[in-house]
Amino acid sequence: MHPEDAASFEKTLALGKEIAESLPSNDVLGRWMAHHIGDLIVRAQAADESQVQSVRRETASTILDLWSHRASLNTQDPPMTSFGPVFRALERLSEKQAPWHFYGTFRSGHQPDASDMGMAPLLQHALELEDIVRGVVRDVVVLAAEEAASKEAKWLELSEHLDEDDQHRALQEVFRLMHEGDHETDLQAPHSGQIGDLAAKSAEVGASLRKAEARIARIRLALEEHPSPDS
Repeated sequence: MHPEDAASFEKTLALGKEIAESLPSNDVLGRWMAHHIGDLIVRAQAADESQVQSVRRETASTILDLWSHRASLNTQDPPMTSFGPVFRALERLSEKQAPWHFYGTFRSGHQPDASDMGMAPLLQHALELEDIVRGVVRDVVVLAAEEAASKEAKWLELSEHLDEDDQHRALQEVFRLMHEGDHETDLQAPHSGQIGDLAAKSAEVGASLRKAEARIARIRLALEEHPSPDS
């Protein structure tokens, strides 16, 4: 965000005002910070042509610095904190994983290869079950991201004009995760302006679960038909 960009600066002012309003009035530091931001905003709006750029730069810098430290703001619900647990889950789920890596059933370097599974065909069913569970968990975590995006919609909109940070990049990762070709899902990426109906999203996850149940039923049938060692 460049302070000389008037449109971008106005959006940053709106973000600063919202941050100031979110700070608790019963906290000395919060009151001081809210007053400081308010004073900067008034100065920026009243500055004459000779001072406007420097005042804008100072104001924008203060607001953006606060935004970059938003997690430590002394408020009950700091901006964007709803995404924290979701993104921690995505750190693992979003990576393309080799077979057997999701549960870590086998030590690294000791996973069964195709010839091993040829000799022990039940392992193929175990591998498919791992893939099913990972897909279901992923869909539910993505739904949690949708829920977080709905809760944080105000902050997402106010910060859309800023340079990308870790949380915005994580939202893009949600979008990529949901469009991996190895797993079917109709969910949409959670980002400002495209936050969908959570009830509809829940129904879509329910459909994903039913697909998983159908796959599990096929595996159950295959196991029932699998010859026992004594036959």
